This record gives sequence, structure tokens and C-alpha cells, in this order.
Amino acid sequence: MSQSLPIHSADDSNLDRLHAFVAELSANRWSDWAWERYKDTLWRLLALVDARRMLEIGGGRWPCFSPEEIAGSGVRYVVNDVSEGELALGPPQFDKACFDIAQPIDDRHQPLMGTIDLMFSKMVFEHVADAMVAYRNIHRLLAPGGVCLNFHPVLYSPPFVVNRLLPESASSRVLRLFFPNRTPDEVPKYPAHYDLCVVSRSVRNRLREVGFRGVWQAPFWRHDYFERLPALHRLDRAGAELAERNDWTRFASYCYTIVAK
Repeated sequence: MSQSLPIHSADDSNLDRLHAFVAELSANRWSDWAWERYKDTLWRLLALVDARRMLEIGGGRWPCFSPEEIAGSGVRYVVNDVSEGELALGPPQFDKACFDIAQPIDDRHQPLMGTIDLMFSKMVFEHVADAMVAYRNIHRLLAPGGVCLNFHPVLYSPPFVVNRLLPESASSRVLRLFFPNRTPDEVPKYPAHYDLCVVSRSVRNRLREVGFRGVWQAPFWRHDYFERLPALHRLDRAGAELAERNDWTRFASYCYTIVAK
């Protein structure tokens, strides 16, 4: 587990529980575990912080949880997205909040400030142009003791380096070679910036400067982008396993970045 030391307060017991929770997560080093257990991880966090209101960043028309999963939980689920159109296509049972997490949040959403117990996102933060603004907004939205988990790629993994360096039109064509469903009509591709999508002490220190009492990063290695190219896939897997053995976190493929207010 990669972490920055929390700022201690009267509520250290909750931070200690979070620290133990992230340490348990970090014992799982491979990204297939991170993908398969993401929703289970959120349920466990929900119970750990005794959440009554949660907000999904960038949930759009396809929020992580279904109305059937949330029904009876006692949790108020708010789905956020930058697009009113995407939100309109989502489940009507959920509250909707249309704003860009990386821009100033307007007065319409002031009632949400300081009320969210759990925030989360999945493959959203690589698309955020200014991650520091986003984390400041997260800090404002979270209730005292609230937690946010962002599941994002790590820039220095080879496919994400390629995506970052290529022009958007070229990277879209390359992506469709490996994943034919990545089209505007099925699973759209959005421009990626990878701002703060790095596992490092400097990133964690910058997030602490926002005011979070606890900051953790749990890296995961390996990805499936090269499966259609067997020789490259084997070479990439060997590199990922070497990086994992040596704990070269900058070459992880994905990360759970977790912050606590």
C-alpha cells in the first residue's frame, strides 16, 4: 500500500479503520481483482463510514449501482455527470446532479455541500482536466468523516502512455482495434489528460494539502489491452510482473486513490 500519513484528530479511530481497510485492499496486487471487486469494495466502504448519502462522479446513464441494489439500503444515491442528456437517460429513481467536478460548482448544488458520506468514480479521473480543482470540490462536498474512492488508470502503464501521446483521432482508431465496441454509439471514448493519475508520494502530499485527513493509493498491475497481440501481451505481462515484484508503483496499470475528510 502507498499512503501519506494522516493528520491525527479526535476521530483517529475511524482513520485507523480506513487505514486497515486499505491495507487489506492493497494485499491484492492484480487489476483483475480491482475490477471484479470494485462494487464489493464500495459496499464495504459504505458500511465502514455508515453512509446515508453517496454520490457517483460521472455516473451518467450507467451508474454503478442499480435501483434494485439501492432499494432498502437506506442510502440516498446521487448520480453526477457533466451532461444533462446522459443523466436524463439514467434511472429516474436516483437524484441527479449535473456539474463538472473540475469546475466551480454553481449555487444550484450548494445544498449538497458537506453532506456526502461516500463519493466514488470509475475510470473518470483520467478525463478530468484539473484534478486539484476536482479534489477541492470533493473536499467541499464530503461530510466530516466522508470518504472518496477514485478508480483510475495509471499514466505510465504502456497503453495509457500511448493514449496520452497520440492525437485523439489516432488513439480512438487504435482503441477500436483492440475493443471494437469503443464507438460513440456503444462505449464512447473521451479525451484523457491523466492529471494526477500517478502513484507517488508527491501526488499524495498534494492531496493532503487540500485538507484531507487521510490519503491512500492502492496500485494494481496488469491490463488487457494487448490480448489480441500475443507476443506483445506476453512481454507486457512479464514487465508488469517485474514491476509488481519490485513495487514499482509508477508502472502500475490501475489505482484506487482514497481520500478521507
